Amino acid sequence: MEEIPSYDLAISFAEDRRSGTRELEDASRQRGLTVLHDPERTHEWWARKSAGDLPDVHVRFFVPVISALDDFTTAMLRAVATGDRHVLPVLADDVVVPPELLHPHVSYLRDGDHLIEELAGRVERAEAAGWERGRLADVVTRAREIEPPAAVPVAFSRYVEQEAALRYLGEQFAAAIPRLRNRGFAGTTHHGDERIALRIERAGDIVYALDVQRGGIGGDETLNFVVGLHDAASACTNGWARPVYDTGTGAAKLELHDQSVFGRDRTEPRTLTREELFTALWQRIDTVLTATAG
Repeated sequence: MEEIPSYDLAISFAEDRRSGTRELEDASRQRGLTVLHDPERTHEWWARKSAGDLPDVHVRFFVPVISALDDFTTAMLRAVATGDRHVLPVLADDVVVPPELLHPHVSYLRDGDHLIEELAGRVERAEAAGWERGRLADVVTRAREIEPPAAVPVAFSRYVEQEAALRYLGEQFAAAIPRLRNRGFAGTTHHGDERIALRIERAGDIVYALDVQRGGIGGDETLNFVVGLHDAASACTNGWARPVYDTGTGAAKLELHDQSVFGRDRTEPRTLTREELFTALWQRIDTVLTATAG
């Protein structure tokens, strides 16, 4: 069986770096490094080739020389940020790595007077650590296929979601309140632009009170929950919910900071849909009323 060739470095570059990359190749070889470099293998070439069309070799490092960010170079930086130790970008000119692609434990090489020594040092440390070379086709295709992290849509608004959640809770409370008559309770709910006021009585005595207010201690984009009667002008809270965007599900949700809304000590924040939040609130009301009736 024919042995697969091995190299220390395989170099990729943008069209505008063609001459400079040849100098990098020559200097690397003078330093004793083995280099895979072809003047026609630009970033565009590496980006469009399938695994079967890429060189069948092993490499210590795939080295994209990055003079500008595009889909291919961004994918290479993303591979480094996710822990691929076979990708070793070299930043050229004034390229800046975007914050979302930075990794706290990665020091990025920059084209300059000491680049060859730094490349040689990386190779020597990899050899000393016993890092095996990677199959080049696998290294490149794996890096290209990493999905970018889901982002919060630019149109997402905490205040729009706050308004929608307040409206939804008010509608659901208004629909549920009449059912309490069958259990011997009278309930009313007032739903305004800034506040929902829910009151439940038995024989004229208030047995449960809940205010859901726009804004409060958690911030003016939150829904603030106050359980029990209180001075309307006072700043108090039993918890709050902040609108957030769940990139995993691609939907807006509410991050609930529960201090005592559900009758227990402060718990870790949890994320709920507005439907789940209403269900949890109504279940709590049911628990209180059951205890009162008993």
